[in-house]
Amino acid sequence: MYHMNKFNLIFTMNRFFALILFALSCSGAYAQDELSLARAIEIGLRNNFNVQIGKLNEDIAKNNNTWGQAGLFPTINLIGNQPNSVVQRKPANPFAVAGKNISDNLTGQLDAQFTLFDGFLVHLSKERLEKLEELSSGNARFVMENTVQAIILGYYQILVQQEQLGVLVKNKTFSKERYDYVKLRKELGSAITFDVLQEQNNYLTDSASVLQQEIIIKNQIRNFNLLLNENVNKTYTLTDKIPSENEGYQYEDLREKMTKSNTNLRNQYISQELFRNATNISESNYAPLVTLNVGANGSLDKLNANFRTATGNVLENTVGFVNRDPGQPVYTNVNETALTPLTQTGNSYGAYANFGLRFTLFNGGQIRRAIESSRIQEKIAQVTTDQLKLSLENDLLATLDLYNLRRQLVQIAHVRLQAAELNLSLANERYKNGALSAIDLRIVQDSYQRAALDSLLAIYTGITSRVDLVRLTGGLLDNIQ
Repeated sequence: MYHMNKFNLIFTMNRFFALILFALSCSGAYAQDELSLARAIEIGLRNNFNVQIGKLNEDIAKNNNTWGQAGLFPTINLIGNQPNSVVQRKPANPFAVAGKNISDNLTGQLDAQFTLFDGFLVHLSKERLEKLEELSSGNARFVMENTVQAIILGYYQILVQQEQLGVLVKNKTFSKERYDYVKLRKELGSAITFDVLQEQNNYLTDSASVLQQEIIIKNQIRNFNLLLNENVNKTYTLTDKIPSENEGYQYEDLREKMTKSNTNLRNQYISQELFRNATNISESNYAPLVTLNVGANGSLDKLNANFRTATGNVLENTVGFVNRDPGQPVYTNVNETALTPLTQTGNSYGAYANFGLRFTLFNGGQIRRAIESSRIQEKIAQVTTDQLKLSLENDLLATLDLYNLRRQLVQIAHVRLQAAELNLSLANERYKNGALSAIDLRIVQDSYQRAALDSLLAIYTGITSRVDLVRLTGGLLDNIQ
């Protein structure tokens, strides 16, 4: 009776110290940041690098989606030029200015070009820009879905790993109690050294498993921080609980929702519209192009040269004789001139309005071949869409079957865990009463540990299947955006 009381006292003290350690660990955990799954998703969608890149690409497409980018508005150019020259002339033309000519000119032109008709190319280009913006938004949504899925699975994986750590700690505590129990029995002479060494080996093995699991959790949290773009050394207290996946789904309902909302399929529809738009753009090349150019131009001119100018003096020149008599000369008065450096200025201005027409009559069949190639690309896009639909239906069926299977496996694992837990309790009592060997008790203990870990793994795989179903049907971001 004394020995049994001593055994119970030791077991009570071990449990007491275990509770103290658990309370200390909990107090340290509450000092960490509390993190719910919803807040983790919010942080990830705000900070994740891939999400940021996707949003920036979406901003680029939105910035390009304007009528000006499509070519609706006129092109207006202001053109200026200032040609300068220095020329030394000895002209054959008597009316040209000889000597050094320094010329300065300033010309300007304001030109506006309007497209009056281009086979509706402007409207087709605007439609293409709108589809590109939709596609960019779809691609950003696809990246966000990837991120949200990774956050959800990473969050629950940490919870599962922590639960697995609890199982291993519990198993280690059980081995420690049995190890202390056998040491006490050896002191009392009812056990041998072999029994003590065997229990010590079991305890050390379980301790090593706990240490390895702690490292796994630390690495998992670091990876989770990397996904959230947070400090890799940051730790959390996860406030959500591991859900039990008991919800049933009907294939036809999932298929209908997938057809309407699956992100990959919606992006493929947009790509198909882009190929159809490319065909229409190619066909618009058959239409004439009518343009209108209006504008104004002008110039300021300046010429610095030696111009012949009158000096004010009158010169009397003999131009002939009367009856060829030298005594009767004929005179004429001529104004005297001299070369004088002068600067002459001038200007000119005007306006214009020109219509232009371009109609391609023949270019070696390039337009026809471009249209045929675009129509082939349309058919390829249609085939790709049909292939994607069939592939998604196959994935949906496989994922739904896997989800239903894993729901059943969770139930089986839960029943198995209950049985293993009861079996461990009974085996422990039989071991204390001497009706079960230490080796058999270790086998039962290992079976309980495997059942507990398998149960947690079954729950996590059920979560992954449900997340896959939600993503296939396009509902992963329904309650987020």
